[in-house]
Amino acid sequence: MYKELSPYYDYIFPASQEQLTFFKQVFGDLGVSRVLDLGCGSGNYSLEFAKWGLAVVGLDYEREMIRLAREKARKLGLRVDFITGDMRKLEDIEGKFDAVICIGNSLPHLLTDKDLTTSLTQMKEKLYRGGTLIIQTVNYDRILKGNITELPDIVNNQAGIIFTRHYDFRANGLIDFKTTLIKNEPNGSQHRLGSAQVPLRPLTRLELEKLMQAVGFEDIQVFGGFSRKSHGWDSQATVIQTFRRRSCKLS
Repeated sequence: MYKELSPYYDYIFPASQEQLTFFKQVFGDLGVSRVLDLGCGSGNYSLEFAKWGLAVVGLDYEREMIRLAREKARKLGLRVDFITGDMRKLEDIEGKFDAVICIGNSLPHLLTDKDLTTSLTQMKEKLYRGGTLIIQTVNYDRILKGNITELPDIVNNQAGIIFTRHYDFRANGLIDFKTTLIKNEPNGSQHRLGSAQVPLRPLTRLELEKLMQAVGFEDIQVFGGFSRKSHGWDSQATVIQTFRRRSCKLS
């Protein structure tokens, strides 16, 4: 799915100023100097962090996304270690980090409790003691309670791009995420650039909190968005910030 999206990814998912403001505050408050960006896509956030003077490693499963991220870093003259990899297999990434982030609804691509536990455990192990993990997903409490099958289109008028998003609910509890990318032509016609489908695990707030507690994270804070507003079942997003325990004895 994301391989086909890669040429248009920055038109659909540009870096959000609200998210950057959130990270700027968190990283400043905690004295963050080294960040691991999981599911980094074409590197928009990793590159912004590098502009702030942080040491950054960006990981994504799609090789084409990483190729684009490396090319952007080269053009900007920024140093970011972009690598192709799996968020369930972080052992070979060198060193530890003050912050690990996994945003853009990346975590729900892991479909089983085993994969989720493995990934979260490795995220914890990649953090210094007291380091922070920040995760953002779609608020699936809202999706499930409202039986929502369609999300608003993402429209980039400047690029002439429309990105449609639909959910199909499976009997086994998973969701099929179906997308279509449409290009508006200068003559007024529309051209379908492609369609894709990927399964997702609709993780609720309670499930996320239980998974994080089970692998040893503490002080779990849940927000309804990067503005830090309160989380409710009808929030558009679920943003979680948590910490690796400081005590060696308990970790």
